[in-house]
Amino acid sequence: MLKRGCAVVTVGFPATSITESRVRFCLSAAHTREMLDHALRAMDEVGHLVSLRYSVRNPHRRLAELNPQDYE
Repeated sequence: MLKRGCAVVTVGFPATSITESRVRFCLSAAHTREMLDHALRAMDEVGHLVSLRYSVRNPHRRLAELNPQDYE
């Protein structure tokens, strides 16, 4: 997310169970609609890259199909 211009706070083990890590987004009334739209696009893109999105219509990509260069 940081590479996409969005700062987030990650919460992982031991604060959560080992399989339930989270990412926190801090929103403010000072954020513009454009800033929020940018953040939503970044979330959508990153969710797709790491196969975290769930959809009945669109099957997720397997981790093996991801391009490691997308993470650099």
